[in-house]
Amino acid sequence: MMGRLKNSAVSLSDTNLTAVYTTPTNFTTVVRDIFLTNVDGTSAVDATLKYTDTSASATYALLSTKSIAADSYLRLENANIVLEEGDILKAQAGAGNDLTVSIFLEEFHRPQG
Repeated sequence: MMGRLKNSAVSLSDTNLTAVYTTPTNFTTVVRDIFLTNVDGTSAVDATLKYTDTSASATYALLSTKSIAADSYLRLENANIVLEEGDILKAQAGAGNDLTVSIFLEEFHRPQG
């Protein structure tokens, strides 16, 4: 089955848990790589990464308050996180306007029927 490669990114402007990506209807997604980038030139920032499994009505931590140095990044390489239809990848920063989250993924269409 051929997938379509995509990316999704968000700059976190506050400290709220924020949706970065939601798997569309009739798709399964494999998250390949994630970059958590601290854009603050002077201070470290804490990063939290979670995913919501909507079929189980549960949210799970992938990364919890991981400190990322100023002007640095954390790469989750070859993550291979599988998200089903409606599942959500979320991120949270310890300070607003300090963290960007970029994910590189592959979506696979699941025809109905």
